[in-house]
Amino acid sequence: MKEEGHTVSTFARKLGISWTTANNIIAGKNAPNYETIINILENFSTVDANWLLLGKECDTSIASQNLYTIINNQQRTIEAQQKTIDRLTERIIGGNDKKEKNVV
Repeated sequence: MKEEGHTVSTFARKLGISWTTANNIIAGKNAPNYETIINILENFSTVDANWLLLGKECDTSIASQNLYTIINNQQRTIEAQQKTIDRLTERIIGGNDKKEKNVV
């Protein structure tokens, strides 16, 4: 909340809840209800749902590394498929040239 420049008042206004409710949620005195949780996730993109619901932070470095590995593997697959396409295209074109030469 503070990272995004919000005070308790602006946080409460953005979520449509009272200042007291917002303050109690922030202080940990009360848990947010379902509607407030949804509003927080919809209005504050930097809030991690796992952290909000379970109190567990997502390790973004691991998630980023996994994503990098997936993308890297997909890129290798695409490159291999492109080489196969190029080879097959060359065979088709090369095969047509031989057929045309035999016809003449």
